[in-house]
Amino acid sequence: MPEKTATKTFSLEKLLKKRPLVLAPMSAVSDLPFRILCRQQGAGLCFTEMINAEAIARNNKSSLRLAQSCPTDSPLGLQLFGAKIDSMEKAAKTLIASEQFDFFDLNMGCPDEKVLRQGAGAALLRREKRACGLVKALKGAGKQVSVKIRLNPNVLNSIRACRALERAGAECITVHGRTVKQKYSGKVDFVSIKRIAKAVSIPVIANGNISSRRDVETTLEKTGAAAVMVGRGAIGNPGLFAELQGRKGVKPIEAMFKYIELFEEFGSGRFGRKKTQAIRFLAKARERQVVELVQKAGTEQELEQALAGLR
Repeated sequence: MPEKTATKTFSLEKLLKKRPLVLAPMSAVSDLPFRILCRQQGAGLCFTEMINAEAIARNNKSSLRLAQSCPTDSPLGLQLFGAKIDSMEKAAKTLIASEQFDFFDLNMGCPDEKVLRQGAGAALLRREKRACGLVKALKGAGKQVSVKIRLNPNVLNSIRACRALERAGAECITVHGRTVKQKYSGKVDFVSIKRIAKAVSIPVIANGNISSRRDVETTLEKTGAAAVMVGRGAIGNPGLFAELQGRKGVKPIEAMFKYIELFEEFGSGRFGRKKTQAIRFLAKARERQVVELVQKAGTEQELEQALAGLR
């Protein structure tokens, strides 16, 4: 198994030049088993799902499980969300002890109302000073730091914020090319991403609507970004990463059974998560009848029976 790259020599910029396909930090999706599958299919860099810094600071076991990794799960960005600098510092110190990730990522793009009410996620787009303080807090723990943002309706405000984040110590910025109001609908704003990429000296990862090889080519060409981040297109379909590179990818059903094996191997969570992920694979495979059976499953045995006909 490959060893983790040492902090002193790890370079996000060099990594993205070699591996420009990135798995997004998707809540309840980007867990360890799913990341391993995406890596096997060609993802060059993966992020954990977003993790609550407040919960980590309180040593919450469920939240700590979301940071679960292994030697083959590398390179890995561990994404945190939160708005309190002291909690972010404490969470970073708690997590740094594991040494099972390569850098921190600050979530400044989540549009979920519960997160916004905490002053975290995309709410930090309006709190530039606080966002920079959070970057410095993570940086102080001894790892590199990246940031994931959404676009401000006024791109000049986005450019100013990204420059400030770079000065605070961010070494990479992922830009979801939509505003908070757009959430996940509408076209990706390539022009704004390009202007941000030109305005900073650190790598920019473009995020939004990547579902084909042509999407990758178009996004890189129109934004000048260093890499692309794949999100919803990969849900239930890790084989997409192979397809984006012109190769035949693993089919959703086969990927589902591999996911279940990895889930059980790593003890990655509760039954509900495994069931939900299985439904995503089945939905991608258009197995509607099996989806209905899985939805009704209340035990491991019932889940196994529901899936038996697909083996």
